[in-house]
Amino acid sequence: MEKKELIEEIEKAREKDFRFKDSHILGSMCTSPHPIGKKIYSKFIETNLGDPELFPGTKELERKAIEFVAKLLHAPSGYAASMTSGGTESNITAMWIFREASNKNVVVLPKHAHFSFEKALRMLKMKGVYIKGKYNMAAKDFKKGVSKETCCGVAIAGNTTYGYIDEIEEIADFCYDEHIFLHVDAAFGGFVIPFLKNAPKFDFSLKGVSSISIDAHKMGLSPIPAGFLILRENWLDLIKVRSKCTHTRWQAGLLGTRPGAAAAAAYAVMHHMGMEGYKKVVEKCMDNVEYLKRLLDENGIEYVPPRLNVVAIKCDAERIAMELKRRGWMVGLDESENVIRLVIMPHVKKKFIAAFVEDLKKVMR
Repeated sequence: MEKKELIEEIEKAREKDFRFKDSHILGSMCTSPHPIGKKIYSKFIETNLGDPELFPGTKELERKAIEFVAKLLHAPSGYAASMTSGGTESNITAMWIFREASNKNVVVLPKHAHFSFEKALRMLKMKGVYIKGKYNMAAKDFKKGVSKETCCGVAIAGNTTYGYIDEIEEIADFCYDEHIFLHVDAAFGGFVIPFLKNAPKFDFSLKGVSSISIDAHKMGLSPIPAGFLILRENWLDLIKVRSKCTHTRWQAGLLGTRPGAAAAAAYAVMHHMGMEGYKKVVEKCMDNVEYLKRLLDENGIEYVPPRLNVVAIKCDAERIAMELKRRGWMVGLDESENVIRLVIMPHVKKKFIAAFVEDLKKVMR
């Protein structure tokens, strides 16, 4: 195939995609990466952190990116960490580590936990005790699910449907007293909650928290894939394997080849933005949430009061989502809860929120 013909084919395929820049993507927890991330990513396109001795400079940038996230989450001095492809890999890895550390295989987790935990349980031959809750998991209900066979608990800081936070402070205290590992899935909320006023604690400032998953490619504005698994102690040795084909000889994690470009870009974005930059991003998103709430209230459209920049609208969800898609809007859908989910990410502007509500009114009639 000629180069020109090939480029035309690829460009036509790309034209079929929805794009964050036009703000019609309202159901995704990802967004358009910061421009500096895009620029830096291309400079490291050939680097592989699966064999870091070949790319020591890239490895150093990964370390600095991890340090930024560890500081954000108040990780203790003896922490260990791994950069991952995202929340799914981080959550599976955490379950793997705690199974090895405890020699037990039962996980207590909320019913609304991310589907990656179902993958983890099936892959690792573990059992799940699922705790029901209206919008989040109560500590009293979590405690009832714990037994002598419990390997670890899971709590969510910003769940997928509602953006709600489980009662992590009390759960963490209980897990500490009972010597149970506790993994916090903050894949979405990790770059939001620290910048909210009067936000609940969810991180390593709670002595009962053992590990946290957090994604920089969501509200951290980094290019995909940029996840992090932060561990209170160096439990990575429990899952390391000999890697005879690499210069480093040992690997601890699910992936072999890992894109160094993601680490370098994440480092660039996080250190360009800084804590103050992220605070401004979160404030703007939450201001847009208030604007959306006002429009929904004015039009009598029922929704679940949001805690983060996630708004769940109560409706005939499947039908409404399909009607909105026909009008060019991509929203989240939870059929079991009968809600559509809007995630007010940095690419979502007020003028698009207003246009969306006008269309929503029409399809809800």
